[in-house]
Amino acid sequence: MTSQQQNSPRSPARVNRSRVNPMASVALITAAALVGVGVLAVQANGSAPNKSATTTIDKQQPAQQQPTAPSTNQAGQTVTPPPDPTALPDDSGKGKRIVYSLAKSRVWLVGADDKLQMSAAAVPGTVSPTPGTYAVSKWKATAKGADGASVQYQVLWGPASANTKFAFDAIASLGGDQVPQKPAAGTTTGGVRLTQNDALAVWQFATAKGTPTQIVVVS
Repeated sequence: MTSQQQNSPRSPARVNRSRVNPMASVALITAAALVGVGVLAVQANGSAPNKSATTTIDKQQPAQQQPTAPSTNQAGQTVTPPPDPTALPDDSGKGKRIVYSLAKSRVWLVGADDKLQMSAAAVPGTVSPTPGTYAVSKWKATAKGADGASVQYQVLWGPASANTKFAFDAIASLGGDQVPQKPAAGTTTGGVRLTQNDALAVWQFATAKGTPTQIVVVS
């Protein structure tokens, strides 16, 4: 090959084949960078702690264990929230029982395992029992209250030394969740009135076979 042939310029076709397209280089570099970021993300995700289990455990913790900030008034003084009227009263016995609060006009059903099963508002009779522990004496599907009202799901209880004169029951003519009215003025009754649905729950609880049901009356 002569010197003239060695120094002769390359043909346009050869120049185009050897030259690298700058746009293609940018695309290749960008793609490689994205692949690297993806690999790092996968590695980071694999080494990161799993927080979903912690969240589930937190949700399963009882509400009373969650710390709460005390309420304060405008003067910065700590305000104690009022007691929950639906909370089971303290010193209300042990084991399977129906707890009746005179002050709160409310009943609670507590199982033999001391776990609360139900709480419901009640309409007291005109005669109030003395706080204490009583036994269920008998029950009637339908009956006449001492005030003459037709009742059902009647669970009777009272002092063993006296005629039973207290009972949980429901007015037969009312709907399932309809709250009964207070006994008429001038009547004498120890019936503690509940809605139909609540009285049925008390009936089923008290008449279930197994552990006897106690009635615990608190002030």
